[in-house]
Amino acid sequence: MLLQKIRDHAKGWFAYTIVGLLTIPFAVWGINYYFEAGGPMDAAVVGGGKITLQEFQRAYQQQRQQLQAMLGGNADPALLEGPRLKQDVLRQLIDERVLDQVVRDHGFRVGDRQLHDALVALPVFQQSGGFNKDLYERLLRNQGYTATMFEESLRQSLTTGQLRDGVVESTLITPTEMEQIVALLKQQRDLRYVVLPLERYIAKASVDDAAIAEYFERNKDRLVNPEQVQVQFVELKLAQVAEGITVGEAELKAAYQEQIAKYGQPEERQASHILVKLPPNAGETEVEQARARAQQILDSIRSGAKSFDQALQEAKADTSGQLEGDELGTIGKGMFDDPALENALFALPKPGEISEPVRMPAGFHLVRLDGVTPARVKPFEEVREIVAKELRQQQAENRFYEITQNLANLSYENRDSLEPAAKALNAPIQESGWFSRKGGEGITAHPKAIDSAFSEDVLKRGLNSEPLELEPGHVVVLRVKNHQDATPRTLEEAREDIVKVLREQKARETLAKDAETLKTRAAQGEHLQTLAAEFGGEYRNPGLVGRDAASVDRAVLAAAFRLPRPETGKVALGSTALANGDQTVLEVARVVPGQKDALSENEQRALSQQLARQAGSSQFASLLDSLRIKTKIVVYDDRL
Repeated sequence: MLLQKIRDHAKGWFAYTIVGLLTIPFAVWGINYYFEAGGPMDAAVVGGGKITLQEFQRAYQQQRQQLQAMLGGNADPALLEGPRLKQDVLRQLIDERVLDQVVRDHGFRVGDRQLHDALVALPVFQQSGGFNKDLYERLLRNQGYTATMFEESLRQSLTTGQLRDGVVESTLITPTEMEQIVALLKQQRDLRYVVLPLERYIAKASVDDAAIAEYFERNKDRLVNPEQVQVQFVELKLAQVAEGITVGEAELKAAYQEQIAKYGQPEERQASHILVKLPPNAGETEVEQARARAQQILDSIRSGAKSFDQALQEAKADTSGQLEGDELGTIGKGMFDDPALENALFALPKPGEISEPVRMPAGFHLVRLDGVTPARVKPFEEVREIVAKELRQQQAENRFYEITQNLANLSYENRDSLEPAAKALNAPIQESGWFSRKGGEGITAHPKAIDSAFSEDVLKRGLNSEPLELEPGHVVVLRVKNHQDATPRTLEEAREDIVKVLREQKARETLAKDAETLKTRAAQGEHLQTLAAEFGGEYRNPGLVGRDAASVDRAVLAAAFRLPRPETGKVALGSTALANGDQTVLEVARVVPGQKDALSENEQRALSQQLARQAGSSQFASLLDSLRIKTKIVVYDDRL
């Protein structure tokens, strides 16, 4: 974002350091030992060891920074500064110390090779597709760590991970348990229900003047006209800046020459192929048989026994499902995830040449080069408009950035007026209409503008706001022109709102009574469809439905699947409210258990793995709880 450039320029190396701090994941840093000397006091004592205040503060700050980076402007100060986060961080440190003691006692170890492999695989240290040592060392320096300290910390985390993985990954779900789970997950219920619409009850509800007056007297404190402001603002848009940008022919040609590689058209090749297919997860014998058949086809072509085109037609006509063939069309480098085929194609010297068998995921390909489109550079006239558009955009962004910097400086240096900024930028001072904290129209509908207008500096101290980037390429600086405090409303001003509230209250009360009456009569054997007609509701009969039926409201489904299994010859009755206030009365006539074959083998396997991981995680949590109970732990909350 363009304003971010300003902030980056303003903060320099400090901003770079902050970004570095936010980059290191707490999963690696936050829950392990910190090997620097602690202060004079401890945050906790765990068994025979201690967690120093220095260790705790470092872990807490890193977790806090990570939350700020994730939540941005939505971060709740109460969450970041409150006791809950501190307690959570300390609990993580304590858990890690408890686990570390257990793995030491039981002889768990992580070798140097395991440590190396885990370290170079960490995403935070990846650059240009691989581990970057310079990046690794730079990020450690930013955090004040040596490589030895970090690697020992990672070794301990991996060691405790062995215990965790051993518990989680060794948990099994038995076939009987799977059948029971599938029976529940894929269960179907024969459902019928009536919807009683709230709007219909609101339309029929009436309230008298006495009730309106009574409500007004009881709620005078809440019936107020909200606080409002009117603001002045200077607005800057990238699109307006771009309109004034012109570029000459010489500039265009110079930009074209600077980026001429960008307008190059790389060499492309046309090809046909014959494929000897392999089944998924083919064994060594199947792979060798396919390779031999591809080689046999190639040998027959090279011996003159048949042409490539004849072999291609035979592959197209094959009904065994083992052969395939067709034109591949035009191919450029980088089109395939696996480059083996294009490497073989681009290695062929001239059209008509055929490659050796090429192994790809689908099988073995024989590739014939049919034609070559040489590399070329698009001429200036062909890309002139593209160059012009990009150059204008680049110059407009640079100019916009300069103007935004100037606007920031002028609005800050003259914080009690927008006139110097407006004059310097040749931009008009605009005015908004009145708006409350719920927002208004135009720029005052934007949350950033609303928050700024009602902020301490702008509203109370009468200062200009900082430049607000409402969206990319749209910046405003505003100040409050007029302000109105919240004022009590008269009865007549509030009458319409009061009537609306009272009618809805009355409608909901009547609706709830009717729903209960309808449910009682249904329990006595009356049919829901008949009752729906009498009460002005809508009768729906979706029949057998599963837990994920798209045709039924989620609240109705949830209520239906909470009902007990109906007794023979009877129905199970329930009721629930919908999100829009409508009431429903529902009945389940029968329950059909899910069958094992309702899930494919792959789905069953995935579900089994998921359930096993969940059960394993629960078992590990129970193990950790028991270990924590057996360990002497003293926490100094007053020192956090």
